[in-house]
Amino acid sequence: MKSDIISRIKAGDEKSFYDMYRSYRDSFVKWATFSYNISLEDTKDIYQEAFVILWINIHEGRLTHLTADIKTYIYSIGKHLIINFIKKKSRSVTFDPVDLINLSYHPFDMTDERDHNRRMVEEHLNKLDEKERRILEMYYLEEKDMKTIASELGYKNADVAKKRKYEVFKKLAGLVRSNLKSLLMLF
Repeated sequence: MKSDIISRIKAGDEKSFYDMYRSYRDSFVKWATFSYNISLEDTKDIYQEAFVILWINIHEGRLTHLTADIKTYIYSIGKHLIINFIKKKSRSVTFDPVDLINLSYHPFDMTDERDHNRRMVEEHLNKLDEKERRILEMYYLEEKDMKTIASELGYKNADVAKKRKYEVFKKLAGLVRSNLKSLLMLF
């Protein structure tokens, strides 16, 4: 039965594929919205994307047999998509692009504290060398994946780029932290 569904889908049985899509949709949406606290619309998009990936994997020969139930396979794809979605969503708010790209532009009145923090981050970003600044911009602002960053910046692989990004972020945080300690000692 496990490989039967794969062979039917590969043969173009759209009804079996659609029936399977409908049969797991509600339980997946309930599970994902409850477990990961994401919106209903995002969950439905992720579910649909999981089925697109399933279809592609079957038709490109990457999935030829199952060692578990098809539902488990679909949920596994969905879980990875959710995790990537949450990562992307969380890192996109780590830095305000307006603050980092064009530090003189103020889309709205900023409080003194936010203005001070923006200036402090700008000052310490300028203490980083070009390659260090660039890795943070590519990851946090341009939302490029680590493989692309590694390729564009000349790192050996994505793991090396990821480690370097972490080190640079730590360096920036350390610079900001040391500045805050210096300021606190003045008072």
